[in-house]
Amino acid sequence: MELLEWDASAYDALPLPHVRWGRGVIDRLGLAGDETVVDLGCGTGRDAEGVLERLPRGRVVAVDGSRNMLEQARRRLAGCDRVELVHADLTRPLPPEVRGDAVMSVATFHWVPDHAGLFGRVAATLPAGARFEAEFGGRGNIAGFQAALQRAGGPAEGSSWTFDDEGATAAALEAAGFHDVDVRLVPDPVRLQRGGPLEAFLATVVMPAILRDLPADEGRALVLRTAEELPEPVVDYVRMQLTATR
Repeated sequence: MELLEWDASAYDALPLPHVRWGRGVIDRLGLAGDETVVDLGCGTGRDAEGVLERLPRGRVVAVDGSRNMLEQARRRLAGCDRVELVHADLTRPLPPEVRGDAVMSVATFHWVPDHAGLFGRVAATLPAGARFEAEFGGRGNIAGFQAALQRAGGPAEGSSWTFDDEGATAAALEAAGFHDVDVRLVPDPVRLQRGGPLEAFLATVVMPAILRDLPADEGRALVLRTAEELPEPVVDYVRMQLTATR
């Protein structure tokens, strides 16, 4: 799968529900303050910055497949010597420096097609007894948006996303060697303002994998048509939240 490059500065400038999602994941980690935490899909470093505040004696290994995102994270975290930024593809074995006492991830795993393989790679980064907390799109996530996209003439097949249900996710975690598994689907629709705010959110956060292969004018037109096809200015998120122990 070709790694996606993001418009990191535009992404960071938007009001994002990801901020709230990240805080929830960090809260659920229950950190003591001296751990090494691996942040898979660290994006612009917002959650790495948040978790470092909980780690006065610890450090973060922040991993992403987008060099643009990592550069933005580098600027955000400049001067901090307790974070290591790593460029890595989550569809492949993770490099040896990606090891820690806990793993977290926010709004990333739905971009990875094989969750069974992914969870095996996550398990390989952790010692026995370590905590794994993540949040990502689950079954039903952005279904209304996808219907609007198709009405607007967007692709009907070949989605870049994997939205699994609780049963499949729990089974994949257990097969990877995790126990005390808890997975839940949480509807979390996000309402935006019609016009520029909605269109910017769709283009920057939801549709970059769709737009990257289109000429700029065609992509812009598709974003506008999709926004018009939404009955309400709402992105109908359904979040998979998982807790597991290695």
